[in-house]
Amino acid sequence: MSSFKEPNFFVRGYGYDNWDEYLGLFAGARAEKAVGESSTGYLCAEESPKWIKSVLGNIKIILILRNPATRAVSLYWWMVREGYENAPSFVDALELESTRLKTPQFRDSCPELFADYLYFGSGLYSQQVSRFLETFGRENVRIYLFEEFVEDPITICRDIFNFLDVDPTFRPTITVHNEARLPASASLQFWLRNKAPRYLRFVPAKLRRKFLGQLMMLNTRLGSAPRRDPETETHLLERYREDVAQLEQILDRDLSSWFDQRAPSKQSATADYVSLR
Repeated sequence: MSSFKEPNFFVRGYGYDNWDEYLGLFAGARAEKAVGESSTGYLCAEESPKWIKSVLGNIKIILILRNPATRAVSLYWWMVREGYENAPSFVDALELESTRLKTPQFRDSCPELFADYLYFGSGLYSQQVSRFLETFGRENVRIYLFEEFVEDPITICRDIFNFLDVDPTFRPTITVHNEARLPASASLQFWLRNKAPRYLRFVPAKLRRKFLGQLMMLNTRLGSAPRRDPETETHLLERYREDVAQLEQILDRDLSSWFDQRAPSKQSATADYVSLR
């Protein structure tokens, strides 16, 4: 896998934009049967599937889809923790979405990938999945549910290994990353990420990044685990119902588990991703 987790090379105006630098992320590869990377931005970026195919050919694609309401909440928590979001609550962020969508100035100036501010819109999977299926063919696209991966990661990994034609008996070490935590002050976190650097222009860039990064980490450590809002999540999930029904037709599988009102496991509710080693 690439040395940088999400290079997002195939997202216009975001991530790595130099081909040689992108290739450098795979410099450690030798005679491996499968080489890849994991950029979540490719799913919602309209240009990504055809762009990827035009450069890399008819490669194999793996998509992992998460309950869209839970994913939206987790994305908001991550955006706040990383200092990219200044909306004081998830509800506020949802209400801002339509305005942000219609404001070119926000799209051009927002400090993170624009799609990450579309908490509802980026979870409309049916069209996103269709683009990959139409571009690469169903035989080259494998789709999993995040919740199933959390419950039985070894079985899902074995199926992925078979799909990639690599050793299916390999048992990876699985580690949870990015468990949700909100900073003590969200407004301070946003200021440290977006405003503070201009006041420290006289400090060398590497030292400046390290100093501000440490302050952000301290602000996060002094914070707390976020609390879920079942009522908001339930209402949001209802907004997804039509799109989920379309996705069920596309995938030919039942997704009613996403509408199960029982609370998800701690890991699936608060972990952004797991790493395999």
